[in-house]
Amino acid sequence: MSVALKSWRANEGPKHLITMVWIAVNVFLFWKTFMLYFSGAQYYYLHKMLGLGLCISRASASVLNFNCSLVLLPMCRSLLTFLRGSQRVTGRRVRRLLDKSKTFHVACGVTICVFSVVHVSAHLVNMVSFSVRYSEDFPALNVAQYRGQDPRILIISTVPGVTVSSYEIFWYTHNLFIVFYVILMVHVAG
Repeated sequence: MSVALKSWRANEGPKHLITMVWIAVNVFLFWKTFMLYFSGAQYYYLHKMLGLGLCISRASASVLNFNCSLVLLPMCRSLLTFLRGSQRVTGRRVRRLLDKSKTFHVACGVTICVFSVVHVSAHLVNMVSFSVRYSEDFPALNVAQYRGQDPRILIISTVPGVTVSSYEIFWYTHNLFIVFYVILMVHVAG
């Protein structure tokens, strides 16, 4: 093995390994949730009503939840200081990896932004589907009150719709992460 390859493996290998594991977890969560809503018997009628919009909105929500739970960890100074000071984290490799925590924070943030767009778009498709595919057979599943109801009314009259239409709140709450997580939990409750 060449010296350059050994050096790369020692310096960059752990970062790329963590990135690959993180990507694999994101792909797994998206696929597992997508398939649950696509073929799960308990979601059969809801899937018939909403189609792929349901699967994509729920799968992207799983990825968002995972990344929202991770995004703050790499920027937590107390955690990084604790890890640097512990006896097990004395090696230069681990310290170098901890120094690259901002890169992981940015990767989580970009993923949150991308999947937020996917999630919001899927919700918008779902609102149109609720209106177009309204079924009197399943009143508990319907967000719409009748076939052809204006999807814009559905968007502003549901909890997820209100949080979607007020997405600029995210930018104001970036530094007020507690408010962001409260809004996230309210959205999920809807």
